[in-house]
Amino acid sequence: MKNMDNEEIEKLMTTVGDGVLALAENNVPYCIPFGFVYIEGRVYLSMFPMGKKWEMYKKNDKVCFNVFCWKDDHSEWYSVVIDGKMVPVKDLKAIEKVVLANMKKVGLDEAHLQKRMAYYEKNIDNPKGVKIFRIETENMTGMKMHTLIGS
Repeated sequence: MKNMDNEEIEKLMTTVGDGVLALAENNVPYCIPFGFVYIEGRVYLSMFPMGKKWEMYKKNDKVCFNVFCWKDDHSEWYSVVIDGKMVPVKDLKAIEKVVLANMKKVGLDEAHLQKRMAYYEKNIDNPKGVKIFRIETENMTGMKMHTLIGS
């Protein structure tokens, strides 16, 4: 196993669109697959304030986020693990950056931006509206390893 350099970490975080969010309550872990965007060295997530993940987050904002991928021939894997705090994003300019990045990720035209931002402006304080979160990174590590497949 080898450490990934900063360039490899950046490439993984900007090309892989899904990761795994880990939360914990009373030393019981809970992991859930999550789409994300990576902007200026930070992970951003969108979620509705409901369900098990929301209940766990309200009790403990410490999270772990993992992004991984395999080389096309499965001869090597790459993984980034981020430990930190998940904090709500309330600044509309920051939310707009996240919305734009999400739209680009899924192939939506920027013409949809105004409609999406109108939703966030209207629902920013709505307890049932979609929330944007940023993981405040406390520790980030990247590892890679060759496998024995095909050896």
